[in-house]
Amino acid sequence: MGKGYLIVEGHGDRQAALKLVHRIWADLGLSYVHWDDHPIRGVGLHTRMGVMKACELLRSKRQCERALLLRDEDDLCPKDRGPETAAWVKELHLPFPVAVVLPYREFETWFLPCIHLMAGKPLISGRIERPGLMEGTSFDGDVESIRGVKEWLSKHFAGGKAYKPTLDQLPMTQMLDLPTLRAANVPSFGTFERALRFLSTAGPGEVYPPPPPVAG
Repeated sequence: MGKGYLIVEGHGDRQAALKLVHRIWADLGLSYVHWDDHPIRGVGLHTRMGVMKACELLRSKRQCERALLLRDEDDLCPKDRGPETAAWVKELHLPFPVAVVLPYREFETWFLPCIHLMAGKPLISGRIERPGLMEGTSFDGDVESIRGVKEWLSKHFAGGKAYKPTLDQLPMTQMLDLPTLRAANVPSFGTFERALRFLSTAGPGEVYPPPPPVAG
């Protein structure tokens, strides 16, 4: 049986991003896909060379039948950088479909619409339990306008603790309320859901988002 593979940037992103893929995939009712349990950590995914290395690694995996590349876009616009990255992937003529998703600023940006639902609750991951956000914490405004969401979260953690992606990203992802997140109309999250729909039906060599047209 073939597999789906996830490529991410950060250490904390691996299991949290995979958990979100599983949750959204099931919630959208997409046809079953076995996603590999060990997301690949890419290096330099903001560069053509980094993307090429990651894609060639995917090509070497005989079971790969689809892939999702997920990385933060700190400064530039995902509307431009997403198609540009997809064009780099398209040039490689991979024998499976690939989707590119660039959360604007940070993966944690997607937490902000649901902060009020997480406030006052402990963060539990396996046998580890940590204080979470202080009671009464909420966020109001444009979630993609904040630079430094990790630092914002740290300021609102209980007990003087700081947000730690390797410990807190997964339990906070598990606590996301999908209807609330969708209702916030976060553009990059909408792209994420469209990317998963694409991967559920796309054929070999197809890429999302559509690369920009080649100037002729």
